[in-house]
Amino acid sequence: MEVFRDAISLNTINVFRKHYQKYSTEKSINLIQPENIDIRTLIKEESDAFAEIKKICHKHFPGVKNSEIYANYQRQSNPTFLHVDGFGTDRTDKTWTIIIPMHTDERLSVVLLKNYFNSNEDLKKFVMEFDYEKSMKKNDVSKQVPLTHTANNWKKTDQYLVDYMDLDGVFKYRIGDYVLFDTNQAHASSNFKIYPEYAHKDLVQIHIGKSQSMGHAPYYVKK
Repeated sequence: MEVFRDAISLNTINVFRKHYQKYSTEKSINLIQPENIDIRTLIKEESDAFAEIKKICHKHFPGVKNSEIYANYQRQSNPTFLHVDGFGTDRTDKTWTIIIPMHTDERLSVVLLKNYFNSNEDLKKFVMEFDYEKSMKKNDVSKQVPLTHTANNWKKTDQYLVDYMDLDGVFKYRIGDYVLFDTNQAHASSNFKIYPEYAHKDLVQIHIGKSQSMGHAPYYVKK
């Protein structure tokens, strides 16, 4: 993971917010995640928001084509569990994710691990087969970040899998900052639902590269 500080202007943030306000009711481009985690409003190529997305992507990947960029504005109603981004499933070349927060609140964060998986099915297998009794803790991130919604030891519910994995870092939400990481890197959001003032949280998500699957956006359904 690599964090970029004060790299997004307030003007760009407002462009993203206006995009959401304009298109959040357009049923054809709003994806409801089946786990009821979030609603993703597609950022279309012809939009002002996509022009801002391209500027960010070209800083890191100068030759990237529009067809190799997927972006959405997410309104999350529940925290994301431990996962990898489906955009990188069965990839032939590296793929990348950028998360841009729409809030400034360091209690809101993303925990990134150094463990990589081809798909969420592979990660699920790892979770199901993990032997806590024969493993050593590698970090204490679950004490730093609320992660009660992530995988734990069913025998001892206070043992969280993230503590037994290799921690890459914690990206804390701050407007103007963003984080870039490999899509196949395991990660999870903090459990913002413990804070009563957050009925939801917002972010812009970008995927970059050649996706071999539609795991990032399998279908669009009506809101």
